[in-house]
Amino acid sequence: MLTAVIRPSPTRVRRFNIPRPVLATLALSLVAAAPCARAQPAEPAVTKITWLASDHTPVMTGSDASGVTNRVVTYLGKQWPQVQHEIVFANAKRSWQMIENGDEVCRANMVRTPEREKSAYFINTQLTPPPQLVVRRDRLAKLPRNAAGEVQLQRLFSDTRLRGALIDGRSYGPALDEVLAARPANGAVSMYSPKDFGARILQMISLGRADYSIEQDMALVMAGNPKDLASVPIQGASELVMAGIACPRTPWGLAAIRGIDRAYGRPEGAANLREGLMHWLTPETKAHYAARFDAFYRERAKPSRIDP
Repeated sequence: MLTAVIRPSPTRVRRFNIPRPVLATLALSLVAAAPCARAQPAEPAVTKITWLASDHTPVMTGSDASGVTNRVVTYLGKQWPQVQHEIVFANAKRSWQMIENGDEVCRANMVRTPEREKSAYFINTQLTPPPQLVVRRDRLAKLPRNAAGEVQLQRLFSDTRLRGALIDGRSYGPALDEVLAARPANGAVSMYSPKDFGARILQMISLGRADYSIEQDMALVMAGNPKDLASVPIQGASELVMAGIACPRTPWGLAAIRGIDRAYGRPEGAANLREGLMHWLTPETKAHYAARFDAFYRERAKPSRIDP
């Protein structure tokens, strides 16, 4: 026989003798009435990842510049061999539409922004130098600049004497995207959806069909550093830009991005990413951002926190 104590008030104590079987029955009833803990659904199996990439063949040099995605696929093929990795060409605008639609695709080297995180899971893979204005050298004197020699983008977009050529669906980083979205509707800037990494845009500038674009070191290096083009820093866009691998914000995308992060969240993964980026940067850029790169890749050598 067990003794139960019931305290109806601080000053009175009543004792009741309750048989053990009755207590057991009460306990089972309470358990049955309690809400059942919901079992977490198992992550879907990832057997294949379709990697979206631009047709990165620079028309100016004819060399293979699809290095970013090819490098990712080659590395993951060794680190995650249970998954079939396939590359499909799609321009920036189409790639993002497929990710927003929840298709079972991923894309490397995508600029990470809060807006994009609403539709995609990301892991950070590159801390890249900010884009710069690429302009024909014979147009340099016409650019609106501040005392530091940086281009004032708002004023440039208002100048219809100069023609801009930018890539539709591409993010140039939060600061530049904001200026671009607020540009006047004067036709000074035309948007294009090329299949390549922007090499044809640079060729348009060299041929005089446009006066300027916004690009990174990588594009100029891939294009062979054309002598008739110059790069100029942009006011308000001097910070390094975070880029990474994006997969759709779906259960499949979460499973895929976690698997990708397991492959890269280790020293050899960080070393592979660093080597890939350094190949496309000028010596001046490497030296200028050396400390920032060191800190980023130290962190990249560890697993990321990825919340559903």
